[in-house]
Amino acid sequence: MLRRYNALQRTGLSEHECLFHLVATRSDWKNLDRRFLAELVSRLNSKEDVMRFVSVSEDYRYHRNHYPGMAAKANLDAAVAEVACLFARFGFDLQEQGRYKEAEFVQKLALQLQPNQYFTNLPLAATYHETGRHADALPLFERGLAQFKDLENGDEATEPELSPAKCLGSDAAIRKLSNRYRKMYQACLKATKADPSQGSAV
Repeated sequence: MLRRYNALQRTGLSEHECLFHLVATRSDWKNLDRRFLAELVSRLNSKEDVMRFVSVSEDYRYHRNHYPGMAAKANLDAAVAEVACLFARFGFDLQEQGRYKEAEFVQKLALQLQPNQYFTNLPLAATYHETGRHADALPLFERGLAQFKDLENGDEATEPELSPAKCLGSDAAIRKLSNRYRKMYQACLKATKADPSQGSAV
């Protein structure tokens, strides 16, 4: 992918155009809606993140088994939210296995795709908590817990395809998750007060 990107760059295209063409001309990607691909690329922060996103998608066949249906949606934000949900679920599974470095890698991509969803903020916050990065976790917990309130209150505005069971795990009960994340948040607050030298990299 890097060789292909460098070849595209030599043609004088902007970085965004190079990355879009890199994805849009790959086998099994070129038949996906171009607006959908452009939206995905625009939300990822760097060429490295685009290449990581493509690699994970291809390793787990998301681009074949999931993206065609998502790309057909008229609402691009809803389509990208479903992709972020898919990555969040994978990252959550890795986290549950104690594979925090891999979980962080996937969860950061999910957060870039959809920064204003509980299922992208809270799991990454939990990964930071579990690896002792309490200051990094705090803003993610604060955003995620605020977003989670609607679910706790039984607000049905959340789309079924973006439910905790879909985006985190089949046994992800709302109350159980809420209690778990609030306890982690309190632990992070306590840890940062005890050690104010901790800086945040988020």
